[in-house]
Amino acid sequence: MKETLGRLYLWQIALNRIIELLALRQRVDRFCSTGRALHITEVYDKERRRLKTGLRLEGEALNSFEEEHGSLFPDIHDIHLIDELITEEIIIKFCTIFNEGYGKAGIIAGNKKKFWEPIIDEIVSEAFSGDIKVKFNEFIEDAKAYRDKHGAHFDQESFTMAHGSKKPDEDGVIYSVGWSSALFTFNWGFASDTLPALSKSLNCYIKKLQEEAGII
Repeated sequence: MKETLGRLYLWQIALNRIIELLALRQRVDRFCSTGRALHITEVYDKERRRLKTGLRLEGEALNSFEEEHGSLFPDIHDIHLIDELITEEIIIKFCTIFNEGYGKAGIIAGNKKKFWEPIIDEIVSEAFSGDIKVKFNEFIEDAKAYRDKHGAHFDQESFTMAHGSKKPDEDGVIYSVGWSSALFTFNWGFASDTLPALSKSLNCYIKKLQEEAGII
């Protein structure tokens, strides 16, 4: 029982962090919707055109820009990067529930499928029903696929690559790499509505086990 609870406590921590990250993502979206990030970007791009540089400003040029216009951070590019990092971290944390993990005798259960599958089935069934349950199970599979093929492992299926060549005296691209837009296919409104419900269901399951074990 202690080993089971030990693993579930780790799930609890992961889901709590996910809920914090979802809230942060919403704050980033609200900031972006004010138009301030886009305004910063437009002013910044205008200054780079004036200086005839395509690079990020550094040193004295950056200091002069921020003295006149205020902090350059976050511009629209920073917002996009922050959004991607938050959403990838949500997926990776969420998938710790399903990915194999070692246990420790008497403290934490190993996270094998035969351990987590019946528990997940129960807490998902407690949290959702009907179409929501079906869609949530689809979200689980999408998250696992993204984590395994892109977020944690750069699998070849998630990327496009083209090789080229150039003569020694030529400028040119000798390769190009792109990646799928799978990250942006997740319905984060759905995730924001359902993941807290999953967390609540897990908390109830943990409390039930604690009561059975005589801990509370």
